[in-house]
Amino acid sequence: MPAPASSDLPALGVGLTYSSAIEPILQRWPDLVAVLEVEPQTTWTETRDPTQPYRVSDDVLAHIERLPGRKLVHSVGVPCGGTPRPEPYQLSLLAHTVERLRSPWFSEHLSFNQAEGFFTGFFLPPRQTDEGVQAATRAIHDLQAALPVPVAVETGVNYLRPRADEMPDGVFVAQVAESADCGILLDLHNIFCNAVNGRQAVDDFLAPIPLDRVWEMHLAGGMEVEGYWLDAHSGAMPDALFDIARRLIPRLPNLKAIIFEMMPSFLPAVGYDTVARELERLHTLWDARREARGDGPLVRVAREEATPPAEQAPPDVGDPVTPAAWESALGALAVGRQAEGIIGRELAADPGVGVIHRLIGEFRASMVVGVLRLTSRYLMLSLGPDIFRALLQDFWSRHPPRPYASMEAEAFAAYLTRLDLQLPQLATVLRFERAVLATLLDGQSRIVAFDFDPFPLFRALTEGRLPDEPGSVGNYEIEITPDIPLETRQVEETAARQTFPFH
Repeated sequence: MPAPASSDLPALGVGLTYSSAIEPILQRWPDLVAVLEVEPQTTWTETRDPTQPYRVSDDVLAHIERLPGRKLVHSVGVPCGGTPRPEPYQLSLLAHTVERLRSPWFSEHLSFNQAEGFFTGFFLPPRQTDEGVQAATRAIHDLQAALPVPVAVETGVNYLRPRADEMPDGVFVAQVAESADCGILLDLHNIFCNAVNGRQAVDDFLAPIPLDRVWEMHLAGGMEVEGYWLDAHSGAMPDALFDIARRLIPRLPNLKAIIFEMMPSFLPAVGYDTVARELERLHTLWDARREARGDGPLVRVAREEATPPAEQAPPDVGDPVTPAAWESALGALAVGRQAEGIIGRELAADPGVGVIHRLIGEFRASMVVGVLRLTSRYLMLSLGPDIFRALLQDFWSRHPPRPYASMEAEAFAAYLTRLDLQLPQLATVLRFERAVLATLLDGQSRIVAFDFDPFPLFRALTEGRLPDEPGSVGNYEIEITPDIPLETRQVEETAARQTFPFH
């Protein structure tokens, strides 16, 4: 079955995942970036209206529109690898964003991030069975019916051990793509991670893949943590990954874009020059797509070349595990809950689940600290980093993840308020930052009243020191408006809109 409409899709070229942090790259090296891949959820803002929980930030979308290059919409909110179905309001916002940015196709992850009504905080691998293929096909059809452009699914990273009762990774992706009649976003670094971590060699993964359905490729760098190679988007591509891409790309007849992924938090350490060099390498790969196509062997990333835990796949569990049961067990374990039954016990023994759980904790901590900057600094200065970390872990054990940094921060603020730690200035700092966050979300001005001059307090925390006792006593007010300078309001709008770095 031919890839749908692939011949009509434009060839876009080399690009970057968009964040405001990469804009200096666009200014310094405009010829290196032909396309920006936009995660639409980062242009949405909470409304606190349960019937329409999010709205598009038109000013953000207008800013992205004005940036040079074509735009691709790559969703991180409605993964299509599981049984949950997207809400109608999500589909409406996605369609609006696709049309506004004139994205020639739309992509989403072949994963799941919800289980029994709670958000998992991570893209988790789907149940790779015939029933799993059917569930993914239904979810992809939902997207295809709602969007005005073709849909591609992204190949995911999987830190779990391979199982005897599931399809091999490449077979599952191939069957989903054929069943749903969709395109493939081949995240080659994800596949590389899986190979290094012992799931499936890259060439074995690619063997069953219908290569004519590959419209887009992701490349990135990673890091080794606790014996696992992580899809961290943390720097330059490994040379072995680049070599795999160089050999593979001439065999992809419908490849339309190659995107380099970089987490904004790593940019200060990595540097813009490194990203520019990686983009130059991607341009050599893009040029390779014009060369004569061959079918030579790829580079095998052998299990013995890395040092992750060596484990045998567990035996067949007997009765089939449904996708819903798989999602329930894996989702619960990922957020630190108990999982019942045979599948729950087996997954709990998989060291990859521990890796996922720790990554979710790190992501949640970064969200809280990124939004509640002054509050977090005050807690660390007053209580010490270890106790602050213990507070975060207690919060995580009581509350599941939220998809947005603003939601995670507000939940942590409510937790602190209930905890009533009796720290002298905590309530004041927290009340101010919650008001700033609320104004960023709803655009409404607010006045925060103080019975002392608050600026010495905020200045001390900004400088990384504990404040002195309040000085000037009296009636003070700070008016918080949507356009208040960043140095005053502390919370950046981009930090508040941050979604989980799922992949």
